[in-house]
Amino acid sequence: MSDVILSEIKNRVGIIKLNRPESLNAFNYELSESLYSTIEKYNFSKEVGSILITGNGKAFSAGADVRGFQEGNTKKRHAKSWSELINLFLRSKPIITAINGFAVGMGITLFLYSDLILASSDAKISFRFVKIGLTPEFGSTRRLSDIVGISRSSELLLTGKFIDGDQAEKIGLISRSVKSEDLFEEALNVSQDIAQNSDWHNRVVKDMIFNNYIKDYDDVYSIENEIFTKARQSKEHINFVKKFMEENK
Repeated sequence: MSDVILSEIKNRVGIIKLNRPESLNAFNYELSESLYSTIEKYNFSKEVGSILITGNGKAFSAGADVRGFQEGNTKKRHAKSWSELINLFLRSKPIITAINGFAVGMGITLFLYSDLILASSDAKISFRFVKIGLTPEFGSTRRLSDIVGISRSSELLLTGKFIDGDQAEKIGLISRSVKSEDLFEEALNVSQDIAQNSDWHNRVVKDMIFNNYIKDYDDVYSIENEIFTKARQSKEHINFVKKFMEENK
């Protein structure tokens, strides 16, 4: 595996660190491909229950390496399309993203499809596209509006302004803001908690959260009832009930 990604497994958490610190972890072809393949490797690993992504150095990711992608455009197409990357996040085991420092452009839009996002209080997050003559990608005009609402989405996308972790938490862009020195440990704790669930439960809950959001309530009730019935028959629930009954005799 290329050293643009640092990876390890710790307590059922597959840890991924973006590792191009000299370019603030900007995405080039190599980093994009390595991220994809590492997530996929963890998805197939029985030793991994959740995936934690963060950046090595003082930034999470400064977005696309404009020079690298421009050079690549004259030679080859990006091997992984935007839709493939989004689909990977949606079908993956739970992904927890810990934003340390700068998260700009692609460095935030792709990760809107994470299941949880934590950020350091001094993070610098920006949908910078309009300021560099580009437009948003990765479905972020819809995804961001779903998360923070149309008005705030419009402000972030049209001004390209930077917000810190505390502001991001206030508007609901992230789950919570954490002191910089505590970020990784806090994100790891959350990841480990999620990783202890069965893969089946994580999978169906994740699917329901994303898919039910865009469905009518009648459809949601029907889907939830069907999966809830299956969950009642799972060994995890049966074991819980057995243990509960024994402890409360």
